[in-house]
Amino acid sequence: MNATYTANVAFDLFNAGRTDDGTPYIAEIFYVLIENQAGRRFRHNATFSAVEVMVDEYEGGTYFANRLEQAAAKAERLTARVNAALKSGVALDAECWEEVDPAYGSDEYISQGTEAKRVFADRFDA
Repeated sequence: MNATYTANVAFDLFNAGRTDDGTPYIAEIFYVLIENQAGRRFRHNATFSAVEVMVDEYEGGTYFANRLEQAAAKAERLTARVNAALKSGVALDAECWEEVDPAYGSDEYISQGTEAKRVFADRFDA
């Protein structure tokens, strides 16, 4: 991975747990994603949750503390460090990165046959 890649903050949604009434609590989890012009992408293994699951010490109930700003700031700092490393030509540690699906519709998406892989996976999961 070299300077042809650019790092950005990305996020996914995840189920952080259940509220007192049993409703799923859906929150964001931030991470760094690098992508080249062809659409090939790698995801950093560090993640930053926008929620902290807490337990009320008096009643024992679970609640969810909002950590959105802190999580986003941590992801932004890591993104800045990765972009600086990419621009300076420093090699990134391959153990910290996992290749993920290429960007939808990109040259890499087409050449890897990602659409066909998804169609076949859907058929066999049914």
